[in-house]
Amino acid sequence: MGTIYAPYPASLDRADTLYLANFLLGYFGSVDDAPHLMRMQKIEDLKVKNLWDNYQSFNSSFATTAVINPNQPNFGVNVYAVGVGKDKRSRKPEYERLLELTTSGTVAGGWGTYDFVVTLTDKHNDCRLLESTNMQGEFVLGVIRFDSPLLNNGPLTKHLAIDKIGGDFANAHMLYAKILVPTQPFGSLLRGGKLISLIATSNELRDFYNKRFNRHIALFYTTSLYGTSKSSSQYDQLDRYIKFIGETDGKFPLRLKDPQKKQLIDWMDDRGISRYQFTFNTTSKADRSSKSIIDFVSYCLRINSGDAIIKQLRKVYEKEMYAWKNGKTEKKRTYLSTYGFDDWRDIIVEPEVQSKTEYNLDNLLTYWKTKVFKKKDWGLRKCSWMKDDIELSYQLIDEQLKDPDFVQVR
Repeated sequence: MGTIYAPYPASLDRADTLYLANFLLGYFGSVDDAPHLMRMQKIEDLKVKNLWDNYQSFNSSFATTAVINPNQPNFGVNVYAVGVGKDKRSRKPEYERLLELTTSGTVAGGWGTYDFVVTLTDKHNDCRLLESTNMQGEFVLGVIRFDSPLLNNGPLTKHLAIDKIGGDFANAHMLYAKILVPTQPFGSLLRGGKLISLIATSNELRDFYNKRFNRHIALFYTTSLYGTSKSSSQYDQLDRYIKFIGETDGKFPLRLKDPQKKQLIDWMDDRGISRYQFTFNTTSKADRSSKSIIDFVSYCLRINSGDAIIKQLRKVYEKEMYAWKNGKTEKKRTYLSTYGFDDWRDIIVEPEVQSKTEYNLDNLLTYWKTKVFKKKDWGLRKCSWMKDDIELSYQLIDEQLKDPDFVQVR
């Protein structure tokens, strides 16, 4: 009998393998699908960040209400370039706490991250980019977070006809919109997610990011938070600016998130399983870290499968992880913008290429206003709230998640 190759320098014993496998089965197997797991992760995340059942955590200097007259939408929009999103800050800035209490996903930073906050203003009626954090007294319409691109997006590589997207190319020429979140009910009442998305594709934000990080961006893309469980997306019907190019294959389980992930890594490290097997510095480190833990548990189950109980547990574990690759995980929609150019390569090869004016901030705001208030497109024509003044105030998701009937898939 030949020597069995061991892909890991050490493995867990029977008792620890039982514990860890059952822990992951409880984490992933206690829900029927991705939205339910994401809901549990969101609640846990808010509790860890002291934002659950603690309204005082969002005692901000922003305007708490705003009024929009749909018959005379003469308001303007400010886009504040506020800086780099960092997970390790002892106290998060006001806009990020509002983001945490708005989005149904969990918020994380990354390498190459930069945030923009979109606000309502009555001081002008155009759209302006400001490098400032002085947003006091303005009503927040949404938050944009750019990040370094992911390299394992199937629809993107297929559409670009590139076998494999290299890290150097991606970081130099691709811009990934990690977060495009409108505050609620601005998002639901006035299709605010479409405005936030359009602003993210603007020439001004691309040029700002280029200068800030010394990039030469030619491609903008984003993915929907939900896909399989939602029939539509805020990016739909924006084909003029952002085009749908396909769905991810949904073959990766949702990530194991903190605090549980950190607890498990610490627990294994205490048992001689180096934490460095599960921590990475790449742009996809969160995906790799979660997958490495799942794979390591599978290995430990195989090593200890001479035990009858573990042999049976291994079947249950592999079945559950297989289910997350074939139905329980969301197939996310992928959307792409080339800033109005027929061929994205034109932006790269022409150093003095002239930007398309339709992607300027003012023109994007005008387009959105025309669609919403004049034409009443995007399903707004029959909406009763489009006749009178629309009053906006922040709907915070920590309160909504306490209602079992609330559907967080927005």
